[in-house]
Amino acid sequence: MSGVKTRNKVIILKANDYKYCIFPFDDFNRLQDDCYQYFCQDVNLVVSASVASGKTVVHEAIAGYELSRSETSKVVYVCPLKSLLQEKIEDWHKHETFSQYSMVALSSDAFVKTADIANARIIVATIESMNVCCRRGDSWLRDIRLFTFDEAHLFNHEKRGSGSEALLMSIGSIVPECRLLLLSGTLSNCIGIAKWIKVLNGKPTAFVNSTWRPTKLIKRVEVAENIGEQVEFLKGLAASHRDEKLLFFVHSKKVGEKFVQDLRLAGIRCAFYCADIDANKRKAMLDDFRNDYGSLNVLVCTSALAMGVNL
Repeated sequence: MSGVKTRNKVIILKANDYKYCIFPFDDFNRLQDDCYQYFCQDVNLVVSASVASGKTVVHEAIAGYELSRSETSKVVYVCPLKSLLQEKIEDWHKHETFSQYSMVALSSDAFVKTADIANARIIVATIESMNVCCRRGDSWLRDIRLFTFDEAHLFNHEKRGSGSEALLMSIGSIVPECRLLLLSGTLSNCIGIAKWIKVLNGKPTAFVNSTWRPTKLIKRVEVAENIGEQVEFLKGLAASHRDEKLLFFVHSKKVGEKFVQDLRLAGIRCAFYCADIDANKRKAMLDDFRNDYGSLNVLVCTSALAMGVNL
């Protein structure tokens, strides 16, 4: 097992010179440069890096390489949320490299024939959907050459941790020649995880643990006695940042709905984003929020928007 913790070298190759994947930018950033040496090696990789540091590009670079090696090779990207799955599918359908490959999305929202999965080169799936495929013993699993597990800190999740671990063990057993790529923004034990997945398929395993952030993070703690005080605080924030986009995360749908109701009564343009909302409505909501001239300035949201969705 090898590791890279800090960037102490010059950029090896510009992103626009990387022949296996076309990127909409010229240079790799610090995290991607640290990972570059592993893009075309037959190794597993564990990446723990800050939010919005460009971890998805690491997947894309390795996926482009593995897809180019054979006409039958498949890459699988597993994520915990259907909202994140939908975003990735939409992004890669427009991607200059990945749009040339057939792809499918596997989740509880969509029925996909096994034959259609077998013909796809790119599979984007939830944890539970991939576990179903492994339990069935689908023959197409043996064509996987890259298996990416995003939000890998879910191994510690009380409800989904066991399913996540079982999925990695199944893939390591069914298709040991497949490379494993784990991505996380909060993976505290990346060395231990790297040692574990090395055992799963026997491949050399590297880890990259980066604290670099592309933007400065400012932390502030406010204590409120009740929901009423919280709403007043949020009203003040929204009023003082009218020209900015704001995300307010809540721990429950009931609280989120209360916040939105009170904020609207105060004349603040906002909406509530949660997993219960229809996928098309969620997409329209995010498109409106991303648009500088859209009607939404504030999104109140649950954890459905907390992992991986690019805003």
